[in-house]
Amino acid sequence: MDYVAILRDRLKHLQPRELHADRMRRASVLAVFLDGDSGARLLFTKKAQDIGYHSDQVSFPGGSIEKGETALEAALRETREEIGLTDSGLEILGRFHDDCVPISGYIITPYVAVLKGEPAFRLQRSEVVEVFTVPFDFFMDEANYGSGKVVIRESEFLVNGYTYGSYFIWGLTCRFIRSLIEIMKGTH
Repeated sequence: MDYVAILRDRLKHLQPRELHADRMRRASVLAVFLDGDSGARLLFTKKAQDIGYHSDQVSFPGGSIEKGETALEAALRETREEIGLTDSGLEILGRFHDDCVPISGYIITPYVAVLKGEPAFRLQRSEVVEVFTVPFDFFMDEANYGSGKVVIRESEFLVNGYTYGSYFIWGLTCRFIRSLIEIMKGTH
């Protein structure tokens, strides 16, 4: 299945849900598909352990929107800063539904892009310790969606997510993946 072509088409017609709240900060992320001979793979970062609320979590590249910057500009800048991936060679497919993380006080705007070929990464080690990819077929198989334990502020919680090898993808990143799946299936 050509996930990138489907997303390219569906995002053209999507009216993304926009969230607004006066007391929340704004951020954006970039969900990058690597589209090669082995099929579409989604790129993830593993955050460093000492960065605050999202320490040691799996996420998409992204971060806070700075004054005078659009959400897309912030997603591209943060992707460049965190993993060294420049916007040359990236095709922006579009944006999808905002979501929020009340515990950290952010509304996040997600974008989707595709990159042909294999990039060379330069990690900003103070923020990102690892980059990895997961075949999108993995997420399309509902048998791979389940639950796992996470520790937040020294308390253990059972949450929904995806276990891929040694990685547990949960929280906002998981919700964004679920949103992409709904868009792909036309059930959003």
